[in-house]
Amino acid sequence: MTRRWIALLAVCLLAVGTATSCGGGDDGGGSTAKGTGEITIFSLWGGSEQEAFAKVLKQFTTDTSIKTKYESARDFLPVIRTRLAADNPPMVAIIPRPGFVAELAQDDVLIPLEDLGLDPDKINENYTETWTKLATVDDTVYGVVAKANSKSTVWYKPQSFQENSFEVPTDWNQLIDITKQYKAKGKTPWAVGAQGDDNSWTLTDWFEQIYVRQAGPEKYSQLFETGEVKFNDQSVKDALTEMTKIVNDQYVEGGIDTALGISFVDGIARVFGKNAKAEMYYEGGFVGGIAIDQVNPSLKPGTDIDFFGFPSIGGGDEGLVVGSGDVAAAFVNNEDVAKLLDYLATPEAGKVWVSTGAIASPNKGVTAADYPNELVSKEAKQLQDAKVFRFDGSDLLPGTLGQNFGTLLQNIIKKPDDMDKLLNDYQADAEQAGFGA
Repeated sequence: MTRRWIALLAVCLLAVGTATSCGGGDDGGGSTAKGTGEITIFSLWGGSEQEAFAKVLKQFTTDTSIKTKYESARDFLPVIRTRLAADNPPMVAIIPRPGFVAELAQDDVLIPLEDLGLDPDKINENYTETWTKLATVDDTVYGVVAKANSKSTVWYKPQSFQENSFEVPTDWNQLIDITKQYKAKGKTPWAVGAQGDDNSWTLTDWFEQIYVRQAGPEKYSQLFETGEVKFNDQSVKDALTEMTKIVNDQYVEGGIDTALGISFVDGIARVFGKNAKAEMYYEGGFVGGIAIDQVNPSLKPGTDIDFFGFPSIGGGDEGLVVGSGDVAAAFVNNEDVAKLLDYLATPEAGKVWVSTGAIASPNKGVTAADYPNELVSKEAKQLQDAKVFRFDGSDLLPGTLGQNFGTLLQNIIKKPDDMDKLLNDYQADAEQAGFGA
């Protein structure tokens, strides 16, 4: 047990009399307490994602009369740790990393669905194993997948492609060629937003898409799930070399210093805003909702904005999708919390959510007809049709390794010549943390 969880245990022992404290406390073990009529919910979502979730929560309150109080912070993990240590957990959290779900479950601060009085098989009947395993630790189910996203989406301007006689690329070399042609025409091919801790994950997504296609899904799992492949392995260096063929001073708007100085939403605006400066943006399916709802409501899907699947590298990776999912899990055991988790797993909640155009749902009860525009419907189809699916790699890493992986990539794109030393140092940190041992 790590030092911080020993401290947390001490806090929990001091708070034995508090009915709502510490997930492994007296209100667990299958005994669900009476609700208070209000639920606190913590997430990192802001903008269009928060607005979409608010509509789901509003419908839940309409149906049950249970009020909700939403709280958010981009630095999700440090805030959760601080609140747990202070004996002030949210009642429910939307956890963005399955690696952290596992860590919290193993440290006995999450409430299993069964202890909430819920049947895990029934609550997850509309989800495939691909999604239910996100919330499952040592054969115990701790939550439900609240939403999902494909990360295998490259955003572009169809009208710009048409004006420049570009075909949608199906392989990496074609994408590199389009990048070079845009540059030769005096245009800036790409924007990237990777500022600070809150936005470094955009670089991990770039790496993951390239690595899984170049090294293959098996090595991808060995790198991010088991640690059998080391972070200073040649396959990692090869993928980073490909990544920096695009993510560099020559092709990114404002150069690397600008990319490391703006948020990912600012990056979207540099491609799809009213004063756009670049032509393409790589990030997940959520870009469409953010671009249309927050950045530039005048965008027309299919004309001003669209995406194509991340192109193949070397062939043999057709139908390969890397994506993410967020898990709703409980820190407090009462009947109100149980009702909310039960509701979030229903097709009805999924339909409210996707109607906003901000997310795709992995719930099989949500159909193509429930989506409001072609962009999010197209993303959902990509998820459903995936022949091989891998979860976001940095999200799978335990503890602080996921966050630090983004920091590592920030340093590498800034100083590519330091790649070997930076990877060696990160691998040493991973071994110190016991990953791959």
